[in-house]
Amino acid sequence: KDIDIANACAKKVPHRTLMDIIRLRGPVDSGYGRGGKKLGVPTANLPCSLFSNALNTVPTGVYFGWAVIEDNSSSTSDDDDDDDCCKKGRNLIHKAVVNVGYSPTFDGEENKEKIVEAHLIVNDGDIDGDFYGETMRLSLSGFLRPEMKFNSFPELIEAINNDVANAKDALDLSIFESLRADSFLVDCNQDWMGSSGGDRNASYEFMNFKETISEFYGQ
Repeated sequence: KDIDIANACAKKVPHRTLMDIIRLRGPVDSGYGRGGKKLGVPTANLPCSLFSNALNTVPTGVYFGWAVIEDNSSSTSDDDDDDDCCKKGRNLIHKAVVNVGYSPTFDGEENKEKIVEAHLIVNDGDIDGDFYGETMRLSLSGFLRPEMKFNSFPELIEAINNDVANAKDALDLSIFESLRADSFLVDCNQDWMGSSGGDRNASYEFMNFKETISEFYGQ
């Protein structure tokens, strides 16, 4: 862990750990349909309203961490089509780069509320279909940069591609990679309700990073 942090500082890797790990669980909203159509970077969105304004205390910006789309096939009846259950890529832990904010580059079309826009870093074909209405779990552990308004979409797309690359590199460091073992992500078939607020449909919690990471390192 200490070696990873020292190397990150020496190389001036553009990320930092969060004071608190942010765990979010809720149904994916259709959002504004811009990530995939205009930017070529499809996102799974969680509106702030799902979390009783919990995101008001979370600064806008680009974060990274781990994501799981829950497999709800266990609740699917025998009469349902096979296409509706056991979708590829569910119940698997994926790297994610996440924007929390209002998308200010879309001048005149900014988000009306602060939302979480998660881009799962996967290869083509790793996940079937979109996630609308499905339940997503996010564990955010690092921060890349503040949210910015860019002068053009090409500039925004370039920044997003850099964010994806930086998130992938950061999540390969053992201090972040170890968080894949978090029971919040691993035991995604188990009911979970965050300790900080919400209900069984959508909830959240903030967990001290140092205390949480020490559990994984047995310290």
